[in-house]
Amino acid sequence: MGLENIKNIFDFEDFDYFYHETEEGNGEKIMEEGLLVDGTNIIDTNNILFTTTIPITPDMVESSQSFIDYINFEVSSNVIRNVSEMVIICTEKGNASQLVDEFNQTVNDQFYEGIIYPTYIMGYIDMHNMEFHPNERYEFAEEIAAEDSYGI
Repeated sequence: MGLENIKNIFDFEDFDYFYHETEEGNGEKIMEEGLLVDGTNIIDTNNILFTTTIPITPDMVESSQSFIDYINFEVSSNVIRNVSEMVIICTEKGNASQLVDEFNQTVNDQFYEGIIYPTYIMGYIDMHNMEFHPNERYEFAEEIAAEDSYGI
């Protein structure tokens, strides 16, 4: 689904949005299993939500084109960092502090303090093909599907 009308999926009056950048293939996995959060990877960050995600603000999606321009700026493919998918996370306004649940487990020799469950993962954007992939497990998936007016 293209991004021509991507701005229409955002409702900043009722919801808060975040994004997580990752490499190709991880977006689908995150939609299915959730986003594991390592709370130790950013110095001086008290809220582990912000060690892995960045808020999406209304000015970033003032128009669909402004968000597409932002995505184009963020995409990168090099030896140090491969960013080709943007996972969109959504929660009801004022619920951001409840978004990350306790996990405290080691996965592939990496310890993770928290997890953002798939019900909060709206979908992901393939940053190379500029396509949005909605998540069926997202808590408000029916509302997005019913509101086909976003034209994606």
